[in-house]
Amino acid sequence: MESIKEKIKIVQSKIDASKTDKNVKLVAVSKKKSWQEILEAYENGISDFGENYLQESLEKISKLKDLKINWHFIGNIQSNKCEEIAKNFDWVHTIDRLKIAKLIDKYCPEDKFIKCLIQINIDNEESKSGIKVEEVENFLNELSDLKKIKICGLMIIPNPNVALSDLQQTFKKIKMLADRLIENYENLTEISMGMSRDFELAIKEGSTIVRLGETIFGARN
Repeated sequence: MESIKEKIKIVQSKIDASKTDKNVKLVAVSKKKSWQEILEAYENGISDFGENYLQESLEKISKLKDLKINWHFIGNIQSNKCEEIAKNFDWVHTIDRLKIAKLIDKYCPEDKFIKCLIQINIDNEESKSGIKVEEVENFLNELSDLKKIKICGLMIIPNPNVALSDLQQTFKKIKMLADRLIENYENLTEISMGMSRDFELAIKEGSTIVRLGETIFGARN
């Protein structure tokens, strides 16, 4: 069985082979993983970690508080969790409601800013979280008065049952949207798309952030 160190080396070589002229940020999805496993990944060059569940993440963040880790919240956000998310995370990937954005902005400590991504429901699936494509610009305008959060890009969670050939079209759609928006919103430079099964394709289609869990840590319990 490959070690975390070996897995990271393989993943990084695949990222390097897939990327074009842009740097690609690797976020290691560490939900259900111990702080010791996160430490091992950190010692092998990973500095960005993604967590889905607030309560589970707080112990890990506390244990590893002396390390230079960027913590990314990548799960669904409930309004009663916003204060702790604002205080403990550097990035939030799942902004899709004005109420949530305002609460994170409100609770953000004075000495920091939080980088945020707007979650896009790229295929307009009724059961999915995220802003519909046609609503994105209005949503961006609503967020423009917030002072402590920095909207710096878009994020999608594709349907895991979609074939890779169809997924490529989804990736192209989000890249086209991002290219159109950046003409008026110059800070929207990030596209977070690509997970363990499709990250190489996502990078080739313009992703700047990939979120990988099992590819680095192995299967979750």
